[in-house]
Amino acid sequence: MKRLVVLVLVLAACGSKAPATTGPGATGAGGSDANVVLPDVPFDKLEHDQRIAFMKQKVVPAMKTIFQNHDPKDFAKFGCQTCHGAQAKDGHFDMPNPDLPKLNFADMAKYKKDDLDWMKNEVWPTMGNLLQEKLFSEENPKGFSCLNCHTKMP
Repeated sequence: MKRLVVLVLVLAACGSKAPATTGPGATGAGGSDANVVLPDVPFDKLEHDQRIAFMKQKVVPAMKTIFQNHDPKDFAKFGCQTCHGAQAKDGHFDMPNPDLPKLNFADMAKYKKDDLDWMKNEVWPTMGNLLQEKLFSEENPKGFSCLNCHTKMP
């Protein structure tokens, strides 16, 4: 269950509504993803190849540490599929990911408090900051939230 909540937040941060046609091992026109120089703009302003490089350069290293510090066993193999699921191996990184647990904010009792606190205090704000998005709040209801990665229970 905790892995599901974690995946939701990570997916939100990684997501793009546009389907990707480049596989996770592909590189952009600038060569290796590690060599792509990224502009200092929010994630949603990046071109497709830049988004792939951004995820590899910034998101995966930062989130891998956060996930593995939280649960080294469950997240020993951290990568694109951790958040984007099996579709990542085919070059599709759509978010939110409907394969992640569906959230019911009226009843989150099925998740461990430790996992919810970790998502709230580490995963969510880190992902929002990496993407340069303001976080969800009452004052900012369109901000980065759990629902960028997860879908809501009907």
